[in-house]
Amino acid sequence: MGSTKIDSGVCMKHKQLHLVMSALFALTATGVWAAGEADTIPASSRAVPNSANVLPGNVFESGGVPVAAGRSQQALKVADGLNVYADAQASTGYDSNVTMAGKGSEPGSAFYRIRPTVTAETRYREDRYTLGYKGDFVHYPNFDPNSLAQNDVIFQAQNVFSSRAAMAWGASSGDHYDPIGSTDRSIGNQTADHYRSKAVSATFRYGAEEAAGRVEMDAGWGSKRYQNNRATTESADVDNTNVGARFYYRVMPKTRLIAEYRRTYFDYTNDTSLLSNDDTRYLLGLSWDASAAVTGTIKAGQQQKNFDTSIRQDYLGPTWEASVRWKPLSYSSFDLMGGRSANDPDGFTGVPIAKSVSLGWNHDWKSYLHSKLSAGKLDTNYRNTNRKDDEYVYSAALMYDVRRWLGVGLEYTFSHRDSTVDTYDYVRRLSMLKVEASF
Repeated sequence: MGSTKIDSGVCMKHKQLHLVMSALFALTATGVWAAGEADTIPASSRAVPNSANVLPGNVFESGGVPVAAGRSQQALKVADGLNVYADAQASTGYDSNVTMAGKGSEPGSAFYRIRPTVTAETRYREDRYTLGYKGDFVHYPNFDPNSLAQNDVIFQAQNVFSSRAAMAWGASSGDHYDPIGSTDRSIGNQTADHYRSKAVSATFRYGAEEAAGRVEMDAGWGSKRYQNNRATTESADVDNTNVGARFYYRVMPKTRLIAEYRRTYFDYTNDTSLLSNDDTRYLLGLSWDASAAVTGTIKAGQQQKNFDTSIRQDYLGPTWEASVRWKPLSYSSFDLMGGRSANDPDGFTGVPIAKSVSLGWNHDWKSYLHSKLSAGKLDTNYRNTNRKDDEYVYSAALMYDVRRWLGVGLEYTFSHRDSTVDTYDYVRRLSMLKVEASF
């Protein structure tokens, strides 16, 4: 067969379309997953957020153990145009404080955990459709109430209408638990709080990748319904509806100015909860392209949280968000993440105002040996109460690539919380051996 000459302009157009869809996929995937995804092992602290959710292409997964940058999944072609991808992470270790309880009452236990993921994908021209399943199963031999199973089913679609216009949309359904100790209301429970969630979201983008200006608009809806422990969980049933818009303007070749508007209405279905509120944010910031040495966004502005009831005090104050990766060398990078916002209570406290900051260092010592060090702090003030929490977390992780598709890692995390209310103090040490594979 003779070779076919492809016009360079067509290639460039296709490349631009892929860039648009990659960015849209990262944005919408985060929203759909976040709406329903839970974790069987409660985070040692929210002081170090999952950078994989805010930095597209991050080589570190949510547990903190680095994944090799070169490891990639191999598609299983089950039919013409239909590919299936699968991976699994298995870990075992010891948790010195499963429920993050106070001194003298810490339940320690070994644990065994497996997290499988299966995704089916089909493409038509520039459009892409995926249907995925994600599971998270953990067993604590010495603390069975937190031996839990989390399940998510996620559908995502991306449609390219032209080199300027594209849309990403999706839906998810999840069956989850709040592990005992992961929320204020679960402290002292005999069983974990069980809930089911649903979410839909869509993001429309107009503007070519190389254009000076670009606009994004999005909308979404989510629902959360608890299934047990109704004496304490009924007030946490909630629906949320959100809309947002962003304008990007290129001020330098790799730098854009962002103006963003976000509004979310939280409708708590139990009228006695007095938590229903309208959360509005106005933000200005900067965004750096993934091809630059600095990647990510920094935004700051104003947050306004207006409660439906006059019994609760409304909030008006500053808010900011940062998720930045600096990569001075091809084999070494630093992640800086943080933020400030007023959130909805997860128990019977006042409205929490949280400020977080974390720094992580990712380094490839060899093509097959990777490490991560991280440290973070979370300060939470509860309005109209005397409670103030300071949380700290430090972690170290090492990953060795046995094969392109197989890695073995070690991780150690130390965390503690100091609170003005002694009940919420805790110290926790978590060590684990992890094996991860892509198929």
